[in-house]
Amino acid sequence: MIATLQRCRDRRPLRLGAPGPESGVALIMVLIFTVLLYVLVAELVVTARMARLTGENDALLARMRNHMVHTLSEVEDQLRDDLASAAAAEGEDGGLGGVGGDAPGGLGGLSGALGGAGGEGEEGEDEQSTADSSQDAWFEPTGYAADDLTTYVWVEDENRKFNILSLVSPDQEFAQESKQRFVRLVDYLREESQFDVTSSTGEAVANTIIDWLNSRGRTEQLPRPPLKSDDEENQVEISVPMHLDELLLLRDIDPDLYYDKVLDGKLIPGLESALTIWTSLKTDPGDPDEQPQGADPAAAPDGLADAGADGAEQPIGQGIRININTASRAVLRCLFSESEVPDSMIEAMLRYRNEEVEEDPDAGFGDVIDNSYSDLELGTTVKRKIFETLEDLDELPEFENLPNPEVKQRFKELTTTQSDVFSVHMAALFKRNEERRAFVLTRARSILVRLDGEEAELHPLVLLEERQGLRVMPVDFADEWSDLDYGMQLDEMDEFAREERRWNPFFLEFYRPDDQTRR
Repeated sequence: MIATLQRCRDRRPLRLGAPGPESGVALIMVLIFTVLLYVLVAELVVTARMARLTGENDALLARMRNHMVHTLSEVEDQLRDDLASAAAAEGEDGGLGGVGGDAPGGLGGLSGALGGAGGEGEEGEDEQSTADSSQDAWFEPTGYAADDLTTYVWVEDENRKFNILSLVSPDQEFAQESKQRFVRLVDYLREESQFDVTSSTGEAVANTIIDWLNSRGRTEQLPRPPLKSDDEENQVEISVPMHLDELLLLRDIDPDLYYDKVLDGKLIPGLESALTIWTSLKTDPGDPDEQPQGADPAAAPDGLADAGADGAEQPIGQGIRININTASRAVLRCLFSESEVPDSMIEAMLRYRNEEVEEDPDAGFGDVIDNSYSDLELGTTVKRKIFETLEDLDELPEFENLPNPEVKQRFKELTTTQSDVFSVHMAALFKRNEERRAFVLTRARSILVRLDGEEAELHPLVLLEERQGLRVMPVDFADEWSDLDYGMQLDEMDEFAREERRWNPFFLEFYRPDDQTRR
């Protein structure tokens, strides 16, 4: 026992709390696991937040898409009613002479080839007196509101544009004239702006488009698309584009030239605003093996086939004729050279269709455009003069005094006062923060052809395709749209209408700085 106690005293006393050799490793492991746990939790939080935001954005885009679909149906009703009201107004006069009337060719039959008489039917009936113009309810960009969403709509008739398919018309003389018109159009399109394009550029672009349409330069990667109207017995080398955006594939056309742009509060129009392929319509030829085809498929581009030549099939509607009530200055200017039609004539046409009609005290609300289809009541628009028929051109001294009667007749053959193909531009907008102008915007477009029959019919050529490019409603006299005039225009509106105009992406005000839009 004594020996045992002696050994216990000789031992070194133990110090409680002293770290062992494994304590530092454990601390490091705890720190590592803590950092990993923080990273995992942070990643889960961020992932969950991103998933929530993505879901909210997807739900918002779905709502915006659904609202555009609903709004499109309202716009379609508006276009149908517009044609129906025109038909009712002309009912006692034998129906519409332009679309679906008794002119040769049934639906949209047009009298005469480009070299012959145009604008009247075979029996000499006049064109319909109720024209498509700025006085129609569909003309002005309009907003359709639904809670916190607003879908803005701008209906643009394609008949105001130059159809590029006329560049490859089987009528070589007309094709050459069309090329000259195209070159003039490109030259005048951005006149007096820093993006002005010369006639030499227009010539190069025209040659590139012609080669493209004639299938020259295509490869196996870009073949000629098969069409239902192809005739195996009468093969045509013309390759009809499926969409105008195919022009962006060409080397001389880039997005900078193709799309509209806004610079310093002014609109710089692009080729998209002046060119079309959609107005050259042709009836479905059916099965070539069972139903004999009419005209050569290549005859469709000129839009004005001979009504009586070998049973040639007539185009639908107005064809490629230009609507003088809606066409831009550049499109009207390109139809003839300045030596044939001076600038004063084009200026007089634009001035005429912008003159206010004197108020008729007996007319009541007939002097204003009905905006009842819009959910946003932005007031009324002053009634302005329009060309009811091509004969109204004779009221202009500048047109009446043109020295060459053939030019006057030819001008009427190339133009119309009606429209039957429409681009419905839509922009659904969700305001996140009105004061900071934070918003979500998505764009879409439908292209519709409107036909008359027992009931007005609308057929989609393009249905609600997503769009990225900028489109703005042009004004006839942009140079006169000074800041002072602009401010006076806004002062005439009430506060609500002025604010909504600032949010409408189809008006130039949307792209102006706040200090300009609120002055």
